[in-house]
Amino acid sequence: MNTKTNMLERFSIALRSGLVNKFSRIPTAQKFSDEFNLRSVTPITRETARKWINGLVMPESERLLVLIQWLNLNADYVYLASTEVGNDVENYPPNKIQRLREIEFFARNALNFASPRIAIMDKHGTIILVNEAWRAAANRNPPLHKTTALCEGANYLEILDKVKGLEKENARETASAIRDLAKNPGKKFVFKYPCHSPSKKHWFIAELSSFHEKENQCLTISHQEISERQFLAKI
Repeated sequence: MNTKTNMLERFSIALRSGLVNKFSRIPTAQKFSDEFNLRSVTPITRETARKWINGLVMPESERLLVLIQWLNLNADYVYLASTEVGNDVENYPPNKIQRLREIEFFARNALNFASPRIAIMDKHGTIILVNEAWRAAANRNPPLHKTTALCEGANYLEILDKVKGLEKENARETASAIRDLAKNPGKKFVFKYPCHSPSKKHWFIAELSSFHEKENQCLTISHQEISERQFLAKI
């Protein structure tokens, strides 16, 4: 992974965390841009807000400072991600660099060590973070609702509610489990489902659980491909 990609990922992680702390969920790109423009002399478009949330571009220094002050972002973490400090890491305090590496490891690498497709959502179903297995599957297969990428910023519940055809029953079961878990955070859901393509049959096991980050409830869902024999066996 190159330096630019690392910087974008660090910024995106910090921004999404700040937005969840501020709004209890990741707001729409329109809401985010509207709120930002109330605080900045250099306004942004909805498309720019979307790109920031998804870690596609970095904001300029003035806009980055607005985000840090408004969302109470960790300035050390964010500025290490900026082009100005990111190119001067050798002069950054070693203890701070080590701490930032620990944060990044927890936020990103811990998810990517797992082979299942994993997503973390807020209690409203908005996706906060996905691992690489989930992202690869989302890019490889058009999502359930073709106009929305099934990654950070998308609302999983809204997408599931719009599913039609053969996958409708599985989508409704998943959506029902997510809503039940949001109301009963101590519960855990495990269920299996088929998801066949025209050329090959596939079976999956899904697991839903929750945890709290400060005052915010987060939901975790994983999808693991299994064999037909595992699918037919009792859970």
